[in-house]
Amino acid sequence: MVALPGTQPRLPEYAQHLVRRFTYGHNGRLEADVLRFGSVDAWFEAQLSPGKDATLAWFPHLRDSPATAWENARSGAYGGWQYGNDLVRYSLCRRVVSTWQVHEVMVDFWSNLLHIPAGEDSSFPWRMHYDTHAIRPHALGTYKALLRAAVTHPSMSGYLSNHRNTKAQINENLGRELLELYTVGRTAGYTEDDVKDSARLLTGFTVAVGKDYAAGYDPARHHVGAVSVLGQRFENAAADGRPQLDAYLEWLAMRPETATRIARRLCVRFISDDPPQSAVDAVRATYLESGSDIRACLRTLVRHDAFRASAFRKARTPVEDVLATQRACDIVPTGAGSGSHVDSFSWQCSWTGQALFSWPRPDGFPEQSDTYLSPARMLRTWTVHTWMASTNGTLKQATRPLVRDLIPPVWPLPLEDLVHHQSVMMTGRRATAETVAGAATLIDQPATHVFAKSWERETDYLAWMLTLIRTAILNAPEAMLR
Repeated sequence: MVALPGTQPRLPEYAQHLVRRFTYGHNGRLEADVLRFGSVDAWFEAQLSPGKDATLAWFPHLRDSPATAWENARSGAYGGWQYGNDLVRYSLCRRVVSTWQVHEVMVDFWSNLLHIPAGEDSSFPWRMHYDTHAIRPHALGTYKALLRAAVTHPSMSGYLSNHRNTKAQINENLGRELLELYTVGRTAGYTEDDVKDSARLLTGFTVAVGKDYAAGYDPARHHVGAVSVLGQRFENAAADGRPQLDAYLEWLAMRPETATRIARRLCVRFISDDPPQSAVDAVRATYLESGSDIRACLRTLVRHDAFRASAFRKARTPVEDVLATQRACDIVPTGAGSGSHVDSFSWQCSWTGQALFSWPRPDGFPEQSDTYLSPARMLRTWTVHTWMASTNGTLKQATRPLVRDLIPPVWPLPLEDLVHHQSVMMTGRRATAETVAGAATLIDQPATHVFAKSWERETDYLAWMLTLIRTAILNAPEAMLR
């Protein structure tokens, strides 16, 4: 029996797996892009050297200078929370539409490790700049360059109080998080004296928080004099301490403890919640040998047997699921005005349990899947799937395919083939027997049912029936896993 066109996957299983882990979800454009390269390995390698996407111009306030952003917030013209909402929606849109999906995934990974909330009072005027100048340019570079760009950024200084850190009054906040969260971790055995000396090396950076948010470096505020962290001495003899700080940050980035923590975090995100030690060790070795090269670490990770064996062992977070649903349903935002579809799917992320850039502590959202699998989250996620699977109704400032473009031009049409066709279109995979049975139950037809050609003219019924089939596909357990 000849298979109905569009009911067989076009990508082999390993390619499907790699794409699930390193993109925000399947759609036809992504599949065509992978096929254009001839192999998923070639596609992945190309993704490690991303080009530029068209800049989204829907959020003009994100181009405001820090001084303008503060004045707007102070006057009530445009609040810090509104700048935060714009950054969230901008970031979500990029993840839906970007061709450079691996880069977007890694921007998210590092934004979460080096977390600064959106709209936070002491950092919001610089927060977009932090995204465009600290995180994005270094997301596929070296960790030591990324660490320096993030730690010395005005948004980080505002958020973690480094603007208050002076030789006369040491503020330990950033110096402590630098050790605890961004590099060696608590188990490295650093002491309170180490934390204080870490903070002393960070003195001199200024941000006029609560004024015009002007940022700079003032040598008169910098602590001069030798310091020691984890037994490593830094002479710190110059009034301008930035070169010595650079040396300190590079030393921290290349510590074995840092390599282990970064390697494990990468493996938890991309392999499993409890990755094999052999995978962590392999990525760690590459990190140290390559000078913290992120691309090299990712190549090692995806070539490891543990990665190949980890299919469907990570659940999507609420944000990842909402974005994957947008892409599976081929919903494309075209603008971001008031009440737009962008507002809708941004709200859906919050409603299902994860508002982007909202984690209340500097440590970022947990990377473990079980954090996000509460009954309330699952029920709300299934509801969102039903909303997004709808094939009729209008979307404000967004497009989705017409019903006639979703149906294969082959009649008679067996129900099972139609479910497989929709599953391949939306997820790149054939539906399981359980999903076929579930779809049949939803539309109140036996799985053996065959639709005649006359059914094509029944547009309302067709739209309703497709909505239920697509909902069954999105709600299937495997569709919610990476």
